[in-house]
Amino acid sequence: MNEVVHTSPTIGSNVEEIVVKNTHFLMWDIGGQESLRSSWNTYYSNTEFIILVVDSTDRERLVISKEELYRMLANEVTTTTSINNLHIRLRNMS
Repeated sequence: MNEVVHTSPTIGSNVEEIVVKNTHFLMWDIGGQESLRSSWNTYYSNTEFIILVVDSTDRERLVISKEELYRMLANEVTTTTSINNLHIRLRNMS
């Protein structure tokens, strides 16, 4: 686990299925571009865990991320489903 992994922002979306000890995880990596944000709510159904990753060096985007987080948490689907965990990760992407 002590390795450095270099990443770049997601363009569009990616989906991965990971199996850990016979437990299947279907993970969606959804880009944060403005053109994609309106489609985020289509992924909320059956969601149990949300990880929000934000570039902490982009001050303007921090404000936008906060607004989007509040919008996400106020969505009818997220308020009526059992999202067990929400993790927010501020990351220096530079």
